[in-house]
Amino acid sequence: MVKVNVLKNGIKVVTEELSYLRTVSFGVWIRVGSAKENKENNGISHMIEHMLFKGTKSKSAKEIADIIASIGDDVNAFTSKEQTCYYGTTITESLPILVELVADMLCNSLLSEEDLRKEKRVIYEEIDMYEDSADDMVHEILQQNVFKDHPLGYIISGYKKNVRSFKRRQLIDFMEKHYVAENIVISVAGNFSENELMNQLERCFGGIRGTNPKALNSLTLLKKKKEELLLAPYEEKYQQKQDEIPSYHTCFCHRHKDNEQLHINLAYPSIPLGSDESVVFAVVNSMLGGSNNSRLFQRIREELSLVYSIYTYGSSFEKAGLFHLDITVNPQQAFRVLRETKLVMDEFLATPITIEELDTHKAQVKTEFILGSESAKARMNSNAKSVLVRGYVKTLDEVIEELNRLSAEDINRFANKVWGDSSASLCVIGAESGVSFRALKKEYQNLFLKSTNTKA
Repeated sequence: MVKVNVLKNGIKVVTEELSYLRTVSFGVWIRVGSAKENKENNGISHMIEHMLFKGTKSKSAKEIADIIASIGDDVNAFTSKEQTCYYGTTITESLPILVELVADMLCNSLLSEEDLRKEKRVIYEEIDMYEDSADDMVHEILQQNVFKDHPLGYIISGYKKNVRSFKRRQLIDFMEKHYVAENIVISVAGNFSENELMNQLERCFGGIRGTNPKALNSLTLLKKKKEELLLAPYEEKYQQKQDEIPSYHTCFCHRHKDNEQLHINLAYPSIPLGSDESVVFAVVNSMLGGSNNSRLFQRIREELSLVYSIYTYGSSFEKAGLFHLDITVNPQQAFRVLRETKLVMDEFLATPITIEELDTHKAQVKTEFILGSESAKARMNSNAKSVLVRGYVKTLDEVIEELNRLSAEDINRFANKVWGDSSASLCVIGAESGVSFRALKKEYQNLFLKSTNTKA
């Protein structure tokens, strides 16, 4: 059973005991990432994540690495646009060591200037590696342009110029602002003693300050009011009423890269995290391009043999969301692939969905949901995200019940709302010698721009 408790300082703790396991997953999630940055400090969340492994008041970086190795070598961290997470999975008897280690890193890291200077070089290499990946860059560049000057468009690692400028005091000030109790969710799933865990969490994390006194008895605040969640697709007409929601900018963008193939990414405005339509999104995604028996995969790859890779996926944030379509294609086939893709999408909207197709993809999504909930790490991740976004945990049974209720009409309505009524944005990365970007832009405008939208 999933439980949500609150430490005395307001940190939320979500636990799920899985007594049949001999392992446990532990994660500390902070509601901060590149979306909380500005142009001058973009990349600082990612830098802090790296620096917390570089040594504390009582442990050197080598001693931290030795402890991690001694409990299974499965302790790590990541930074996203809206969250930073420090996590690990270990055997049950080593959980106290893991909890103490992560708490020490969060509360007592040295953040020394010497370590900062060294770690900057590591991040330079990471940025270079990222720049070499057209698969990653086509997604990132598109989001930069879709969200324009909003921080959701910022690259998580930041650029070398910013990274080079970071000083120790900046890191400390940023942590003092964002690494506070009401921004933190601790998630634990697996085999553990709840009483022992809660006592240790209070000891280890109770010193983290909170800035919102109302959060101290925040069990009553955990479940956000339904009307505070954005349940409709992220649209410009809604943004006019909600200034804090990042604007969606229809765009065509490109970058020259001397590759053999073109990397194309399309995006439509879609649902944010916590939306009541996340289940219907999963089924629509599976049907259109998220599986090997999807319409796009079967038509574009299997029947026409035009591409090796074509698939759809979602990017969801607290107040925005995108529905992506990713294509890797030979430049000579690019125009035909875009036309065939649009035909498949139009046919999806115009042709009634059969019960057989719907049942197949509902079963597929159901299986993915269940398989994705079978490990302690998956449960830890899912529970944490749910509490961060919704304030409560939606059970797997509730999700499956929603899935079972979906009808063909629900699928068609959602598809029309996402790509039937909206213009897509498109980014392409590849060699300009292989294709005319100007001609590709014109083809994109003819196929994917609605006449009522401003030109990209």
